[in-house]
Amino acid sequence: MDEIGRIVIPADICKTFEWGVGTNLAVEISDRAAKSITIREIPPCCSLCRKNPECLVKIEKGYMCLGCLEKIDYHDHLT
Repeated sequence: MDEIGRIVIPADICKTFEWGVGTNLAVEISDRAAKSITIREIPPCCSLCRKNPECLVKIEKGYMCLGCLEKIDYHDHLT
């Protein structure tokens, strides 16, 4: 751990889990007495409704589900 609390995840672990720059990870306390943590990937979700539907469209720096895209008529602006 560095002086500001960052933890480096070894490259071979990142490669195994296909984690790259920008992958959202959650760090949680697994066992306080054993001083252990769990690191898990947070799956992407819709930037508007925050649901984790299977059909997400990457837009700029986030994702939108098809339901939210339809609500804002985004499809009309693609052409």
